[in-house]
Amino acid sequence: MLYCGPESLPRGSDQGGATIAEVLRRAWSRLTRKQWLIVYPLALAIIHTLAFLAVYASGEASIRWSAFFTANFGRWEYIRDHFVAEFSFESVLAVAAFAGLAVCLLTAMIRAPFFRAVAGQSYPRAPRGWTEAGNLFVFYLFWYLVLWLLPMVGPREGILAQVAAASTWVVGILVVFADYVIVFEGRGVLRSLHRSLRLLRPGWPAVVIIFIIVQLIYLGIYSLYGLYYRDNVQVFILLPISQLLVEAFVALLADLVLIFLYEDLRRRRPS
Repeated sequence: MLYCGPESLPRGSDQGGATIAEVLRRAWSRLTRKQWLIVYPLALAIIHTLAFLAVYASGEASIRWSAFFTANFGRWEYIRDHFVAEFSFESVLAVAAFAGLAVCLLTAMIRAPFFRAVAGQSYPRAPRGWTEAGNLFVFYLFWYLVLWLLPMVGPREGILAQVAAASTWVVGILVVFADYVIVFEGRGVLRSLHRSLRLLRPGWPAVVIIFIIVQLIYLGIYSLYGLYYRDNVQVFILLPISQLLVEAFVALLADLVLIFLYEDLRRRRPS
């Protein structure tokens, strides 16, 4: 497979770093030229839904699609209620663990070619090799454990809950470039985490702004769709389909902007 690294991305001027406006312009230009990039995050969104379906089906006596889509809308609350608050070694837990590992592996298999699709001219279908896929798998396992599952152990409300939420934000920002480093620079997990920290030093204001904007967008999406996902309310099939498309598009935009920002910071801080 032909490797296309960040050097294939459109570059800004070498006289200092690119502004957020320039990064946004480059990202939008790449999106308009390669509309099929949406397939990668959409595939991931479908995989997450199917993984939750397996977990949901293993713990429920019967499946009603409206109830499933409502639970899927708040899947992390469902996981907290069924696997964290009432922890027990049962077959359902094994299904949930297997589904989680499968999601991490499939995420690694899809996001590696997705990054190269952003950087290059083709649409790769697989990582370069199992070493790269393994490094991404370990990183995404770390990502989900630390940023999603670990905060569930704490309280739902109060100061400790706010501290946990802020801590996950900080960790997410610190490792934001790690998976890009694994793919584009061929580093292992630990070295990629260190490299992400180094790249973040000159670019943390832009990363924080992007994180805030993305979180606000997701908050708006969650608030809007929350008006329709309610207990004992029939869910029209186009509602979850539209949600998958909207969330995939937002994820695509976020990755595009961060990849172009990473390329600019990498040029300013070569390894």
